[in-house]
Order: sequence, then structure tokens, then C-alpha cells
Amino acid sequence: MDDVAAAFAKAAEHHRAGRTGEAEVGYRAVLAADSDHLGALSNLGSLLRGLDRVDEAGALLDRAVALAPPGDPRPLVNLANLRRLTGRWAQAAALYDQVIALETARGAANPQLLLDASLTYLACGRDAEGWRLQDARPNLVVRRGQGIPGKEWRGEPLNGRSLLLLPEQGFGDQIQMIRYVPLLKARGAGRLTVVAPPPLVRLFAAMPDIDAVIACAPDEAVHAPPHDLWTAPFSLPLWLGAAPAPPYLAAPAAARARWAGFDEGRIGVVWHGASHQPIERWRGLPSPDLLDPLRNYGLVDLQEPRGDFADTASILEQLDLVITTDTAMAHLAGALGRPCFVMLPYIALDWRWADGRRTPWYPQTRLYRQPAPGDWDSVVVAIAADLEAAGVA
Repeated sequence: MDDVAAAFAKAAEHHRAGRTGEAEVGYRAVLAADSDHLGALSNLGSLLRGLDRVDEAGALLDRAVALAPPGDPRPLVNLANLRRLTGRWAQAAALYDQVIALETARGAANPQLLLDASLTYLACGRDAEGWRLQDARPNLVVRRGQGIPGKEWRGEPLNGRSLLLLPEQGFGDQIQMIRYVPLLKARGAGRLTVVAPPPLVRLFAAMPDIDAVIACAPDEAVHAPPHDLWTAPFSLPLWLGAAPAPPYLAAPAAARARWAGFDEGRIGVVWHGASHQPIERWRGLPSPDLLDPLRNYGLVDLQEPRGDFADTASILEQLDLVITTDTAMAHLAGALGRPCFVMLPYIALDWRWADGRRTPWYPQTRLYRQPAPGDWDSVVVAIAADLEAAGVA
């Protein structure tokens, strides 16, 4: 093994062990000796991407793609993932086009790759392709192997047959997609049962077109009576088309009665989501003190749950505005048709907020994206300026 190969192997060993500083030094030493070393370019680019040094990573991965031999999808995937991570949706989509073509020619593309591509296409407005690729998402593949009673619904006429809507992904994802329930009934669904995590049960049960809601925690197996058909929330756009507009949820009467006269403030604030989610390193505020410039606007802290989502909905119905990081609260406010400001990270921008200003999913929602990684101060300043311009006291 020559000196460059040995140095690369050592740097890769450091990388695998999580010793990022030593790995970076090693990769840079390899590139000093051989500036066209494809492995060092790709690995260092991926390492720097993980450290949020996205501009440096982009330059390295661009060069790796230029040097890669024809037919090698790996540098393309690395660069596509970086472009998606930084919200450069059109560039990412073009790269995923190339990768999928290569993978398809070899037999079949990886489901995770198809999922990443699908979200990118949806962010670009390529909805037909995006929802088609969603049909191969990994969690749906798992569902298909779980022996769920009945047949998976694939868009055929429902003709009064019973339908079981399974849970998938997080609270906000399920709130987003529950809007399709009235279309299922309009298409001829008979008895419609929704399986949902306990915090969503009362809220969903208040929807007129839902016949039953079964509580199921995220880590539990689904136990439901036999149904003719089953489907999952993120399959619905593929078969039903355009999304119904908000509002499509409302707080149930019991929750409204419990929280009537809520007067703790006029603007609700949520500054971080579930701490166990990896995305919180970018999405959540490091401290609520960053919101100090907004303290004079009558903020009410909604960070800690005030009950379930039905209770929270009844509170949001009484507020003038919600300001939140990208959590289920943004989806809940949007589904209720309530005004909402969403504070967005520069890195790991969600496909639903791809525009960075407005989202077609929730017309009452306004988006505020960091201009650079970690720059929440600029986001708060922009929100304060808009509140002042709107005459909010």
C-alpha cells in the first residue's frame, strides 16, 4: 500500500470512529498529496456536511462529482443530499434524476433514496413524481409486510367498503394528511376508522367523516377490527389528488368548554420540539431568551402541553397568532386556519416549507427562514418588524 492509500485508510478509520478532527486532518493531507483523490473528496465533503460546514462541503462534493467515473452514483447521492439539506431543491432534484436513472438501469433503486428524491420533487412542485415515489417509502414497505387484515387500497373505487387509515410518521404529519378524510368519504368509503396516537384521538374523533378512532402509541402494534381495505396517510395524495384547503380541524366542544376564556396572552409561542429528534439540533432554539425582542407582544408559553391536541386546539382558536419552530404546532395551527409564523432553520429545511416564505399547505402561515446556519437573531428581528408593521400591541 502506498503512502497516500495508507493515509486515506487511516483518515477513514478515524472518520468511522467519530474522531472528526483527526479524520479531517487526514483527508486534507491526502488531498495535499493528490488533489483529485475521489475518496478523500467525497469523505471529507460528507464529514463537513455533518459539521454544518455546508459551503466547504459543497465545493468538495462538486469536485467529486466532476471526477467520478461514469455510472458511479455515490458522489451524486452525496451532493444531492447536501443540496436537499440546504434547501437547494432544483439542484438536488436534478442530481436525484441522474441517480435514479443509474439505479433503475441496474435493477431497482434503494427505498430511502426514493424517499429522499420524492420529498425533493414535492418541494420543487413536481407533485406527480413525488407522490409516486412516496409509494416506495420504507415505512410503507414495513406496513405491507405486517399482515394487516384486508387489502391495501390502491385508488380503486371504494363502493361502500370499510377503510382503515393507519398512522405513520409524527403528530404534525398526521395532522397534515387527515385533511383527505372527507375526500375518502366522497369517493365512497363506508365505515372509516383512523388509527392515531393517543394525543390526537379526541381531535380526530371530532371530524364528522371519521366513524371511529383507535388509539395506538407509536411503539405499539396496530390492533383493529377487520376492514375491507387499509391505507396510510402519505399514500392519500397519490390516489386523491389536490389537497383540501384548511380549515379542516376544529376543537371538540368539551375542550372548548374546558379552556373557555383563556387569557394568558394573545400570541402563543413554541420554541423547540421533541429533544430526541435529531433534527432539533437545527430546528429548535437553543434558548427561549432569543425571543426577548418579542416579549412586549403578549406572548404565552405553549412549550409544555396543556393536555392533548384537542385542548391545544381550543387554546389556539382563542389566540391571535402562533409563533413556532417547525413542530406539530405549525401543522395544528394551519389545520385550524389560524395565523401562524414558523421559524425555520437554514439547514434541514422541511419540504413543506420549501419556499421559505409561504406554503401551499397552509395559506394563513408565514415562514421565516434563517439567512445562515444558526442565525435565529435575524429571524426574530424580521418577526418583530412584521408585528410592528401590523400594529400588534
